[in-house]
Amino acid sequence: MFRERLSAALEAAVRKTGYAFYRGFEYRLNEKPLRFPAVWCVPPKMVRIDGREEGEATYRVTLHLMEKNLRYDETLKERAWDRMEQDALRIIRRTEPCDGIFCAENIVLTPAEFSLTVHGELSIKAEFDVRTDFGSDEKTERL
Repeated sequence: MFRERLSAALEAAVRKTGYAFYRGFEYRLNEKPLRFPAVWCVPPKMVRIDGREEGEATYRVTLHLMEKNLRYDETLKERAWDRMEQDALRIIRRTEPCDGIFCAENIVLTPAEFSLTVHGELSIKAEFDVRTDFGSDEKTERL
């Protein structure tokens, strides 16, 4: 249940920031035609659980922010990566108010040296942890 809410919050934050939203495993990046600027969201993975019936679950989120590479020189690449870093931080901040999310932390933003797809895009990989709350009402959903 929370995975669906997290994915919906990520999609809404991405679209609000002006990017097209796509999701799937990284090996599927070339299977869809992309509209740039684009964000590819890898399925979040649960990396930690604290508590049994009530507590926190931590998901690791990976986003690839991409824009069309206009054959930038090194200075223009730095500006584009800076712009994508700012957009990634906006997306993360817009995701945090989602119901059940405590915070996003352990943020890592990495510019990509090579394109991820056949489109030859410029990209940044954004990775972060999302700490979430799960309560005892979750066990009734399982029954």
